[in-house]
Amino acid sequence: MRTFALIGALVTLLFTGCASYQMGEPTELPYRTIYVAPPQNLSTLAKLEGPLNAALRQEILQTSSLELAQPGRQDATLDLTLTKAKREIAAVTTEDLGRGRKFELVLDFELSLKRPGNNEDYFVQSREFTIKRDIFTESGLVDAEYQAGPEISREAAEKAIQIITDLW
Repeated sequence: MRTFALIGALVTLLFTGCASYQMGEPTELPYRTIYVAPPQNLSTLAKLEGPLNAALRQEILQTSSLELAQPGRQDATLDLTLTKAKREIAAVTTEDLGRGRKFELVLDFELSLKRPGNNEDYFVQSREFTIKRDIFTESGLVDAEYQAGPEISREAAEKAIQIITDLW
């Protein structure tokens, strides 16, 4: 008899704990359609605008709470700027201690999400975030940075969409 009462109590606790669970985003976003403005690159890292734009659009398409929009038909405009790229030597070659073999690439981004029409009204204003990536320079620093571009873009897009969808 005690066993049935204990099992009944456990089942009741289990089902009452899950009764208030709701799938999806925890809060309703004040915007649904997003126009992705062309990303800006103020750093010394070349040719990142194209892959970054494609990655942002792909990330929005994979998010159930957002949709891509044409200019003039959006609820918000996403602006992403690569403000700084810094290279730090993480490992040196055995032949020359002054020459880097592995670099840590530190990229600083700034994200803003504006309301349409008014350039001074923001949902998210000047939110900064950093992406770090190790690159190996066996074939040269420029080639290594160029090859890391798509992966850096994907990481930056994931972080940017996370920022605009995880509002409190």
